[in-house]
Amino acid sequence: MNKKVVLCAMILLIAVLICGCTTTAPQESTVPAAAETPDLLGNWTGTMAGYEYGVGYTNFSGYTITMSITEQRDRIFSGAFVFTNESGVQVWENAPFAAVIGRDGRTITMIEDGGGYTSGSIISSDEIELIYADGNDPFNIAINVLKRS
Repeated sequence: MNKKVVLCAMILLIAVLICGCTTTAPQESTVPAAAETPDLLGNWTGTMAGYEYGVGYTNFSGYTITMSITEQRDRIFSGAFVFTNESGVQVWENAPFAAVIGRDGRTITMIEDGGGYTSGSIISSDEIELIYADGNDPFNIAINVLKRS
């Protein structure tokens, strides 16, 4: 009978060890910290390159785009685009816009008055790349590289 008790105790001990060794400790859930919202207020100036149906590819030679961000509340901001020629004369009327910065603190989604949508990326604290798309007739698309000015 002693042998049976010892054998049962050993089987029980082995079973407990196996069960305990195969159980993993619960993982702590780690929520990534939200990206810091960059301050984009001010003027951003740069160049444009694009394509317009019926016209073709263009770099808008001599034209400058200035994005003037006049208001920002957390990840939402607004302002207007101003387009000027090489003499500094405004060539198109101001284009008001509203935009949001994605949760990652880098992506931008924007809508402009009169149509057109823009997506973009904050490259650095002083550089933004925007990709504009307008489905109106004639449709067009453009890449704008803007630097804080």
